[in-house]
Amino acid sequence: MRILGPDGQPIETGPPISKEIQEFVDQAREAAAAGDPATALQHMAIAFQSDVNSDLVINTSVELLRQMAQLEGNTESEELQLFEQLRDNRQDPAVYYQVGNRFSQLQQSRLARPFLARARELAGDRADQLTQAIDVDYAQVTMDLGSYQEAIDNFHLLNDKYGGLPIWLILEMAECYGLLRQIDEADAVYEIAPPEAAAQFDGMDEVREEVGDLLARIRDFDGLEMGLRAWHYVQTRGILASTNPNDEIPGERFIFYQPTEKDVAFVVGLTAAFLDARTLAPNRLLWLGESSEPLARLFAQWWDIADSDIRPYAAGDNSDEEDDLALLVMAHSHDVFGLQDEETFFDLASAKAGLVTFALDVHWTDRQPMTPDIAGFMSQFCTLPWERRMEFGDDQDSVRVIEETRDAATVAAEIALQFPDEDECDAMAAQLGEAYAVCSDLILDHRDGTLFRRPLVAHSPVQSPRFGL
Repeated sequence: MRILGPDGQPIETGPPISKEIQEFVDQAREAAAAGDPATALQHMAIAFQSDVNSDLVINTSVELLRQMAQLEGNTESEELQLFEQLRDNRQDPAVYYQVGNRFSQLQQSRLARPFLARARELAGDRADQLTQAIDVDYAQVTMDLGSYQEAIDNFHLLNDKYGGLPIWLILEMAECYGLLRQIDEADAVYEIAPPEAAAQFDGMDEVREEVGDLLARIRDFDGLEMGLRAWHYVQTRGILASTNPNDEIPGERFIFYQPTEKDVAFVVGLTAAFLDARTLAPNRLLWLGESSEPLARLFAQWWDIADSDIRPYAAGDNSDEEDDLALLVMAHSHDVFGLQDEETFFDLASAKAGLVTFALDVHWTDRQPMTPDIAGFMSQFCTLPWERRMEFGDDQDSVRVIEETRDAATVAAEIALQFPDEDECDAMAAQLGEAYAVCSDLILDHRDGTLFRRPLVAHSPVQSPRFGL
């Protein structure tokens, strides 16, 4: 039983709030008071990781979601309704499940996990349709967070508790074993779902084939150590041209990255030399994304491609014409969202002989709908030299905003002057080729229209630090 205050809302009567959570809530309220409820909710998202059962956390979340809805000209939102139900039904596992499931559907696994964990706690030892849904989502979330052994343990618990697993969870368990390099176990689980079983479910035969291919790619590295480049290939069929050389940051990825023009010239020179070595020098340069034109023109400088053969990507450019090869470049992997419709996206995702795709920056902390054939590097936040960016003063307190005034052709011409020596690029390209020499399933080598460029999932056997959630 809970006491209602004068406003009709429950008075906070639970256990004492930790100092850490109180600080997150105070920061959230300060941001909201400054008219920035979105930032306020980011602070609350961190508080969720510590306590999703606190009156203070839940009530503050409701206040902020209501403020956001009002700023958008609405009286309600789906998230506000869910948190209001949570506030009013604090011991109902179904409500916690609904919030966790909502975050899971939005690919926000770190937010989903504490709500699903609380739903499991409230459900206890029950075994019914609701608890099965909770347990399935929780197992899925642990996999999405890269906790592969925990996910496997949860899959086994599901099997024991409910007498079996859906075929897609069996395949995910096989994938988890594979990502732990426990190949014998992965094969044993994979064989539980034979082709004739997969064929009974729409689209599941393709999923089974993809998992089988992933396990085969892991076998490419039998007896070899695997770093980020290797696992990127295993999970996507793609090539990663460069990694973070800073040994103090584990995982070979960048967090905040503002590459210099020399850094960009290095990656583009390496990639171009690598394509030359594989006789994949393009005849045309295409770009996708509002800040990708300088990158296309920079590649064109390497191959002396005429202006008439440099233009934005359009529907129909992904062709089977191997003799008229085009290179599509994107400044960032999320530039693929700039495609005009779903049909154009699915056409681009099909790997065909007439097109190679490249993204300089691949955003690794969120799922990307399509992995490029070649990625320059991986970052959480990246600003390229020709993009609007912030520069901190020596005191780290003053900030200067830098706006690009050069046109795309000038940017490309000036960066091209910083290409490494051609012999150096050839040597680096040869090293990159050696790193992928054992790989039997590169998308770059299978552009015959039968394979699709895979999405980039946000989990990996190679862990990296990240900012926020």
